[in-house]
Amino acid sequence: MRFRRGGSGRIGRGGVRPEVAFRDALRCVLDDDLEGAERVLAEVVREDSTQIEVYLALGQLYRRHGEIGRAIRIHQNLLLRNDLASAHRERALRGLARDFRKGGFLTRAISAYEELRDRDPRDREALAALARLRADVRDVDGALEAQRQLSRATGEDGRAEEARLWLEKSEAAHAEGRSDEARRALKKALRRDGGLAPAWVRLGELEAERGKNGRALAAWRKALELDRRLGVEIYPRLEAAFAAVGQPRQFEVELRAYLVARPEDPQARLALARTLAARGEAGAALAELDGLLERDPERLDVHAARARVLLAEGREAEAAKALAELVDLLERQGALLPREGLA
Repeated sequence: MRFRRGGSGRIGRGGVRPEVAFRDALRCVLDDDLEGAERVLAEVVREDSTQIEVYLALGQLYRRHGEIGRAIRIHQNLLLRNDLASAHRERALRGLARDFRKGGFLTRAISAYEELRDRDPRDREALAALARLRADVRDVDGALEAQRQLSRATGEDGRAEEARLWLEKSEAAHAEGRSDEARRALKKALRRDGGLAPAWVRLGELEAERGKNGRALAAWRKALELDRRLGVEIYPRLEAAFAAVGQPRQFEVELRAYLVARPEDPQARLALARTLAARGEAGAALAELDGLLERDPERLDVHAARARVLLAEGREAEAAKALAELVDLLERQGALLPREGLA
């Protein structure tokens, strides 16, 4: 590609005007030709190594193009220069932090963002990145501190983000068998955001583990109230909790009451069908499942539930047909190789 010459503006040693190169590179980017943009900018810096803006643009292009190693080298080399202006040094460091983060080098990204934060304690990008990155390396306490600093710096309400971090801390503690610490962290999460439905789900689990089934029921009901999409996860737990407190029929009562108000909720109706099937009411269960398939013929879980009911009833021919339909659906959705591909 040849550069146009003439006009005002600084000219590189080889006669290449950087502003023209930037314009040509921008045109390439708009045409989704990142390699062309790279060639344009690389020619400039080959002829004039003082063009820091061009190096910075190249670093961005390499990162966007997925060439993280090349982006890192550009930014690291810039930071080694003694003639780098403060503003350019800050941009090179920011680019390096983004390179490390995109490349999955989390510890190095944290170090780079910490340096940015030290340069400016109110650096919004650095604080937000540190909150997420520290959580990703399971340093939730460090993530919480970064989140608090971000809230102070921006004046924004960060309680919802803090709540999610406390939930992560709770899950980590629970995974390590520290149930009391997990409960304390959950309560802090819910004090910051009482509408965090996944926290209510986890609280119900912890209460059930302690044998507090009444409290578990209350927590799971609250989670469903906040987000009915969690039904697939919560309904089996609710059913088990009602059975544990000696009220197995109450689960069906609550499901039916809810379905009067929200008859189109597929998770609630599937839960009702499974409850009916478990009680031996196969006909009623199949009616519910058939209704679900009329509305959404592609639901794997409903096809599977229908096949189980038929198998349990000894209706082998119908069960075989239901299973064949399930296999066909799995193939259509790409979960199985087509049968002709197995030959």
